[in-house]
This record gives sequence, C-alpha cells and structure tokens, in this order.
Amino acid sequence: MSDTALASAAIREAGQLARAFFERRHELLIDQKGPQDYVSAADREVESCLISRLSQLFPDDGFVGEESGQRHGAREWIIDPIDGTTNFLRGIPVFAITLALVEADVTQLGLIYDPMRDVLYEATAGGGARCNGEPIQPLWRSALSQSLIGLCHSSRLHPEQLTARISSVLRSGAILRQPGSAALMLCDLAMGRIDGLYDADLKAWDSVAGLLIAREAGAIASNFLAKESWRTAPQPTLAVAPGLYPELSALWPEIRDIPCLP
Repeated sequence: MSDTALASAAIREAGQLARAFFERRHELLIDQKGPQDYVSAADREVESCLISRLSQLFPDDGFVGEESGQRHGAREWIIDPIDGTTNFLRGIPVFAITLALVEADVTQLGLIYDPMRDVLYEATAGGGARCNGEPIQPLWRSALSQSLIGLCHSSRLHPEQLTARISSVLRSGAILRQPGSAALMLCDLAMGRIDGLYDADLKAWDSVAGLLIAREAGAIASNFLAKESWRTAPQPTLAVAPGLYPELSALWPEIRDIPCLP
C-alpha cells in the first residue's frame, strides 16, 4: 500500500476516536495552555493513537505533534489531533484531524479528516488534491466584492489589528467567515467555498497539511516551511484564489511579504 493509503487509514481511525470523545465530551478533563487555548484528554489520546499507528507503519519516521513534541527523522509527520478544540469542547461539530508528511522541508502529503461528516481531504505534492477520492476543482470568485474571505484569529492578535482587517475587507464588499478550525477553512478554500484565507499567527500543525491541499487545488498558498524555525514558531498562513491575490494584497499589504508558492 502507498503512504497515502496507509496514512488515510490511520487518520480515519484517529478521527473515529475523536468522534467518540466528542459524544462524551462532558466527561473530559480540560487544561488551559493559554488564553482561549485548551487541551483535553481527547487531544492527547487521539495524537497518541496516530503516533502509535504511524510508528508501526513507518518506524524510522519522526513526528511534530501539537501535544507530544518532536522526534526528528529524515521524514516527519506533522500532527494536530483536534484542530478546533474550542469548538469540540463546546459541542460545535466543526473540527478536524490534520496530518502532513514533510521530507527535506517539503510537504509531500497532506490529509485533513472531518470525522463528523466523514470527509477526507488529501493532496500529494504535484499529484493534485482530492475530497473523498474525487479530484477537487474549485470555482473561485475573481473580485473581493463577490467573495467570502476567511479570517482566523486568536487571543494573540491585538484587537486593533483585527478590527482594521475586518473593516477594510468589509468595505471592499466581501463577507467574512470564521468557523473556528483553520484546517477546515483551508479545505473550504480548496473546494471553492471561500476565496481567501489569512491568519497572522498559526503553528505548523494548523497549516501545513491544508496549505498543500489548497496549493494542489490551484490556490496561491504561503510556504510555511521556508523558515528554519517552522516546527516551533507561529507564522502567517495565507491561501487565496490566484485572481484575487492582487486585490487582497492591496487591501492587506502585510501579505505581500509572505513567501508563497503557486
């Protein structure tokens, strides 16, 4: 079996575990890592499940996990066990498991599984993007005045910065979306459900898989792995329809400095 097939089976298994935890979430012990930044036993158990399975399949590979830290290898799996933990804990069924395979600072494989809808998004470098096995062929809008723009944010973003971004994009005629899972927003971008996405401060496990999926669907997407510190340091994450990039970068000049890949 291919790496994609093996990883797909592993992420689906982890997703079903996450769904089981979601259905009894009121029993979970919850810790707070920072302002509006939560972790529960579900996050830790789902990540442990994925690492255990991948270690059996690929014993020489390393890991970068949100909850378990790092184990270096020539190939490394980037894991977010539950992207959208706040949604998960509040009973909002919008969360996902993310998994990416990185080799020589290049993302080779990206998978995002939505266990509540049983939808698997995947992409391979140079091999296109798929949703439940079917090729993704997005139809994006070409003007901000017709667009939906995803704007992720966290407590780390200064309120005045967020207000300025919101005001400027609304004045352009666009409408904003913020469902609470950066990974699923990147999948929405890849599918053509939204036309652009920006977050100034995401971690690798939030971004790397979804950026490959968006890029292989045809979007302009930021190169999260361009900096040597990508495993630990938060970075801007951008994905946008190619025809919309000039208008969006004029509106938000800071995105011009983000290294991107077509």
